[in-house]
Amino acid sequence: MQTVRAVPTEQARRVSRHRGGRGIQARREERLAWAMLAPTLVALLVLSLYPALATIVYSFQHGGSFGIGMTGFVLSNYQRLLHDVQFWSAFKFSILFSVITVAGQMVFGVALALFANREFRGRWLVRAAILFPWAIPTATNSVVWAYMFNDQYGLVNGVLEHLGLLSPSHSIVWLGSPTSATILIYIMAIWKANSLVALLVLAGLQTILSDVREAEKVDGATRWQGFWYVTLPLLRPTLAVTLILRTIQSLQAFDLISAFTNGAPGISTQNLGLYIYAQIQQFGDFGYGSTIAVVVMVVTLAFIALYLRAL
Repeated sequence: MQTVRAVPTEQARRVSRHRGGRGIQARREERLAWAMLAPTLVALLVLSLYPALATIVYSFQHGGSFGIGMTGFVLSNYQRLLHDVQFWSAFKFSILFSVITVAGQMVFGVALALFANREFRGRWLVRAAILFPWAIPTATNSVVWAYMFNDQYGLVNGVLEHLGLLSPSHSIVWLGSPTSATILIYIMAIWKANSLVALLVLAGLQTILSDVREAEKVDGATRWQGFWYVTLPLLRPTLAVTLILRTIQSLQAFDLISAFTNGAPGISTQNLGLYIYAQIQQFGDFGYGSTIAVVVMVVTLAFIALYLRAL
């Protein structure tokens, strides 16, 4: 039986030409987009990739001063790292600082965001007040806290003395004890950054439709059940990004601790950021400082991989 081949109509030919034209236009727009993004991508590569690669290369070199005259491709910096007691003290402090402060920031930040997302009069004022701690420069914030907890003229001891809870001859040396200094750093870091977490989570809460809230009520879910089984899963992408950003910044913390205790008393509050600064800027040992920076980079990537896998 002879088959009859369908002849394309004029309308079909027009549709085909239109689709082909759209495909060509899409490819042109894609090339234009890449061309416009090229300067930004090049700048990002130069400003981020090159310093990272240079740090890795420096970590395998030794000798010289302030990066001048460095030679060799050796593992001595990493061998030194294994037996450096001061490094391990800073490493332990950095990990504990990151875990405790990020957890506190996430908990209090989410709580603040849930409160600011509720409908009540003056809500705009509460939202503005939430951002106040984050708006203060970190170094300024740390200096103010250092004055507040100064054992000679600090506000905290002054208030306790005024209330009769503290004798002027037995003032509390808040920053003279490793335990109290560390706890104060934790509290200050949580107070400082939970407002940023609240802002990011509040933005995520605004994307949840009111229909979802109504569905919770119709299904008879309690407020806690609605938050745990509905709101929290919908916030998972926001929480993941926020968690990653806060972890990166906590592991790289410098000015907050530097302006508050500068690692004192002794080296009990010295983190890896302060230790890297001491090695590179004070002693000019670019090789060993870069080795510690590589460790920070690896630890940061490990945390990010853990978060992405969990969330």
